[in-house]
Amino acid sequence: MSASAMKIGDIEVTTVSDGVLAAPLDVVLGMDKAEAERLAGRKDAVNISVNAFLLRLNGKWALVDAGSGNTMGPTLGKLSDNLRAAGVPPDKIETIFLTHLHPDHSNGLVDDAGRAVYPNAEVILHEAEAGFWLDRDEATGASERIRRSIAKAAVTTAPYRKRMRTVRDGEAVPGVSAVLLAGHTPGHTGWLIQSGKDGLLIWGDVVHLASIQIPRPDTGLVYDVDPQAACATRKRMFDRVAADKLMVGGAHLDFPGFGHIVRNGAGFAFEADV
Repeated sequence: MSASAMKIGDIEVTTVSDGVLAAPLDVVLGMDKAEAERLAGRKDAVNISVNAFLLRLNGKWALVDAGSGNTMGPTLGKLSDNLRAAGVPPDKIETIFLTHLHPDHSNGLVDDAGRAVYPNAEVILHEAEAGFWLDRDEATGASERIRRSIAKAAVTTAPYRKRMRTVRDGEAVPGVSAVLLAGHTPGHTGWLIQSGKDGLLIWGDVVHLASIQIPRPDTGLVYDVDPQAACATRKRMFDRVAADKLMVGGAHLDFPGFGHIVRNGAGFAFEADV
């Protein structure tokens, strides 16, 4: 299945798949390899979903994240085709909310020639995320991974710069609010969808490897710009969404990525909403 829909009050939310990413267990930080393998239930790479979320807001189409395009191998880059299959071609998208500017969330903004895949969309992201990745020399990046992402972000955002809006925490458009979840990246952002009494926090990359990071939320990954801050944010958000019984939508939770974090003894578990 490439798309799966649910309702949050009057807002329709549809998970649309960009494909599957193979994440090697050596990306896990500060955990014995045998323990990581035990939690993951395997010794090699873990296949994780790459999800984007299509929103129907007041009769208009919006998207949370834009997938990877043709930049991360043949198992990814399927978002635009899956949008068309769902009856919403990319030119119908009027707003794109980015959780962050990592490649699997933003490279799909442009095609191989650097042209906008979403020609009619305004791109909205947190000002802290724009400040970290955009309008800076890639040579200033603290690591090769960061330098590569700075260079790529310049390309993927170029055709959108005149219709890009940065926001702080709070309502970005009616029904959708930014929630800064810094750590994975400095401006990593959750998008809180609210309508009536219903709510859904689309939390981006709070969790990559669910089998490891949900029972052990203090586990960072090499993908994190600041692993310690990412762990602190993850534990704080687990506490919040468990206490509030708030549904979450995860970019890397098993498709369709909806569910609840619940307390499990002294720790946490994930209950999928399928």
